[in-house]
Amino acid sequence: MQNHFVQIEIKLVNKIYKNFLIKFEGNKTKFAKAALCSETTVRRVFSSKQRMTLDLFLRFCSALDINVQQIFNEIEND
Repeated sequence: MQNHFVQIEIKLVNKIYKNFLIKFEGNKTKFAKAALCSETTVRRVFSSKQRMTLDLFLRFCSALDINVQQIFNEIEND
């Protein structure tokens, strides 16, 4: 079961990363500021050195103007 959750998290991070590249043109500093977190946190999540908490996931979605339900639907259909 744990492995299944990790796979979901990986898909979510990948989807967020793709949207980040488009909206913030790869600028981690601007994204971190919009997500109210540190650039180090953004860098560590995107490089799989840090797990994404629910709070961080919601901050990332907010910064990217992504509907939480929509992102789950998209990864389910991938």
